[in-house]
Amino acid sequence: MYLIIRCPGCRTFTYVDRFQKWKLCPVCGHAHEVVKAPAYLEVADYIEAEHIVKQMEKHLHTTKKTDFTPEETAELRHYYTEALRKKAEGHHA
Repeated sequence: MYLIIRCPGCRTFTYVDRFQKWKLCPVCGHAHEVVKAPAYLEVADYIEAEHIVKQMEKHLHTTKKTDFTPEETAELRHYYTEALRKKAEGHHA
């Protein structure tokens, strides 16, 4: 499992293994404790995490926002959970 987090230095979205203690930002080089960074979502694998990070950055750029509201973060988590549920149901059909 991977956490999608945001660098406290440059505010870039990135992802890290949920058991990782430190993250070195690939953009600004800021080293920070993972537990202190805001976590937006927990996802199954790094490929999915990369895709979601790109979509999140694209959404903020398109809407000219600097961050997701708590409501948007909750909606993102709900949407992801629903997508996982539907994917699991498809495998059992």
